[in-house]
Amino acid sequence: MALETTTFIDGLVATNPVSTDPLAQADDHMRLIKSTITSTFPAITGAVTSTHTEINQLDGYLGDVVDFNYLVDLHATGVTAVEFDYLDGVTSNIQTQFAAISTELVNDTSPQLGAALDTNGFAVQFGASKWTIELDTGDNDLVFKYNGSTVFKLASTGAVTSANEVTAFGTP
Repeated sequence: MALETTTFIDGLVATNPVSTDPLAQADDHMRLIKSTITSTFPAITGAVTSTHTEINQLDGYLGDVVDFNYLVDLHATGVTAVEFDYLDGVTSNIQTQFAAISTELVNDTSPQLGAALDTNGFAVQFGASKWTIELDTGDNDLVFKYNGSTVFKLASTGAVTSANEVTAFGTP
């Protein structure tokens, strides 16, 4: 049978050589195998230690070597694909974005609450004034203080207790 001609491994005919081929053609078959291997893997200059499973994981990868090395470095950090996806849409340094977030309501010119305010046991103070409103957790009363002293208390029952006389007028 005639020796096939090909440049790459996928062109080799697995059934060649057949048993009726002359022994003198064996060297032609060996040279063809060697040339297809070196043509298929021209950049291999040493031992390849990757397993078939590791190589198969590259199937379909279309990026370049630089991108692949970034992926390898990222994998070595232990960052999962889900964690990496959290970065989608980030347009600048994340730490800089975090640092720019103000948690200080004093500088917010239009603060808004989306739910109930939990003061965590602290009082609400109004600007630089000495007025505060606190929740008396013992009996669930609202306590209005000026300069740390209770001025009046609004009980959960609706009763009002004042530290001084109460003066009532009409609509302000």
